[in-house]
Amino acid sequence: MDKQIFKNILQDVTPISENEWSNFEQYFSYRKLLKNETLWKKGEICNHLVFIGSGLIYCYHQREEKEIVTTLYFEKSIFYDDYSFIKQEPCLLNYVALETTELIVIPRIALYEMFDKYKSFERLGRMMVEKQHTISIKEQLNFSGNKAEEKYLRLIEEQPHLIQRVPLKIIASYLDITPEHLSRIRKKLSTLKT
Repeated sequence: MDKQIFKNILQDVTPISENEWSNFEQYFSYRKLLKNETLWKKGEICNHLVFIGSGLIYCYHQREEKEIVTTLYFEKSIFYDDYSFIKQEPCLLNYVALETTELIVIPRIALYEMFDKYKSFERLGRMMVEKQHTISIKEQLNFSGNKAEEKYLRLIEEQPHLIQRVPLKIIASYLDITPEHLSRIRKKLSTLKT
């Protein structure tokens, strides 16, 4: 796995010295998830930050025996279960690989050590949380109140590769519509293109 991509993403947020990176890198471990393998499941404590080098993870919760997809994490995503990681309480969501996925995994305790040791990492942590928070707000605004067709169009405009990699039932759940409704939308849009 190319650690340089991970480093570049962090460097784009705030400068990190070579010495700081070397100290951070010593905490890395690597994990490979096979398709349908769980990263974290509801009830477990999330004690790691992860970076996806390759692959795809989706996050969901159960409602009346139905999976409700809340988030899709692609290559170059850096994340943890916010609630569990920060509060050290059980995850409320499940995280599952949709395809073979390679991760860099950093223990929570190591991350907090880096925050205490280096001001740049404390700043990096704050800026990453702020960035993720603004993305979450934007996603909520984009999805709330919009018609399903508008949600789907926005999704394929922003992430065109999604359709090739994610099963339609997962996309439908992510859009909070039924697979049948998604099929009707796709059929309508394909007839408009011709």
